Amino acid sequence: MRRFIFGLAFVTVSYGAMFPARAEVDKIIHVCDRQERMCPEFRPRVKAPHGWARDEAASLKYGASMFVPKGKTFGKAEAIIYAEGRYNEDRTELVQWIATSDSDWASTSGKNAKITTLPSVNPKVIINRYDNPSLKDQPVEVIAHYADLDKDGNSYVVRLAVSGRTEAAVLAAVPLLDKMIVGAKIP
Repeated sequence: MRRFIFGLAFVTVSYGAMFPARAEVDKIIHVCDRQERMCPEFRPRVKAPHGWARDEAASLKYGASMFVPKGKTFGKAEAIIYAEGRYNEDRTELVQWIATSDSDWASTSGKNAKITTLPSVNPKVIINRYDNPSLKDQPVEVIAHYADLDKDGNSYVVRLAVSGRTEAAVLAAVPLLDKMIVGAKIP
């Protein structure tokens, strides 16, 4: 059964690679919960920035494409970039989706947490900076949000994020986020 499941996941990924659709989000099914069930992953089609690589183990573990500087691993990198798709079943407008998500984040992040909107290289992309000094591993994150579809017309909110241990590491990687946005085929 395990071989069948892995084979099915491989075929799904291979088919998407052989016949690229116009959509920018791929649906991938993989085994999770100690091989007790199948879990979906919604993977945006974004490329690793120059000098960075996708960390396959971390990507599988966290259900998102995790990029690290070449020669580093997820646990050893000062900054990481991740890309994830969030299913938007109700097709909520991007601005409203972000407002709800940000409200939830602010309500659980403590009194010193704050959100700042940053300029974007694409008018269809909303970029926010999230400061939470109480977190040791992620005191600052910069997240770019945009709406996208898969080949079946399902709606997603894509999050391209720079996260890191220090503000300096995150801010040094933000220009790479801008390049990823420019390189993405945002509808």
